[in-house]
Amino acid sequence: MQNRFELPMMMSANELQDMGFSRSLAYRILQGDILPVVSIGKRRFIRQTVLLEWLAEQEKKCPAGRPTDYVRAETPSTAEDIPDDDQLTFADYHEGYMGGDEI
Repeated sequence: MQNRFELPMMMSANELQDMGFSRSLAYRILQGDILPVVSIGKRRFIRQTVLLEWLAEQEKKCPAGRPTDYVRAETPSTAEDIPDDDQLTFADYHEGYMGGDEI
């Protein structure tokens, strides 16, 4: 693969895969549903500038490279989600969720 300063102006599925995209994602990008593409004959390409701008936008949406759902999952939504007793057992904590004393 070329280094980041030598990326081709028009990128095909092979170049996207060389950058680390999976084959399925590379072809999904080139379908035109995610980003605008250029069709030349039967082949499709994406402009390097369009791809790099899109990647920068994705980076801004995900702080520290984590999807927003992952970040929310780390933070308890209410005080009830945090057990206040360190000695609480798994069965005690999940008793209300499981509907009884036995697991």
